[in-house]
Amino acid sequence: MKLGADDYVTKPFDESELLARMDALLRRLNQGEKIEFNGLVWDGERHELNFNEKNIRLTPKEFSMIGYVMKHPDRVFSREQLIELIWGFDSETEGRTIDSHVRNIRDKTRHVGFPIDEHFMTVWGVGYKWVR
Repeated sequence: MKLGADDYVTKPFDESELLARMDALLRRLNQGEKIEFNGLVWDGERHELNFNEKNIRLTPKEFSMIGYVMKHPDRVFSREQLIELIWGFDSETEGRTIDSHVRNIRDKTRHVGFPIDEHFMTVWGVGYKWVR
């Protein structure tokens, strides 16, 4: 029977080892995954975002962020959740950094003609979500 276990850490464990294993698991989950939506293609293996075969150059953080929201449509991510998912639990990154990355993602995808404002939505006072 498969219960979903991918790794096991015995107690007592070192926090840095646990975080390294979690990072490795997240990298494995992203590799090979491809999400296609109305001509927009997020390709985790190639680390590329394309719209109608036009490459959209994103920073690694921007790429991860749009990947998370596209993988979980209609789920609202708070700024704090996005910081923990992308920068890590103990990051000193502030919420306004998320806003800057969202603005950059929107600008870059608009530039190639994708109607990003219809899909990468701001939920005022809460966070951001991807709408199908």
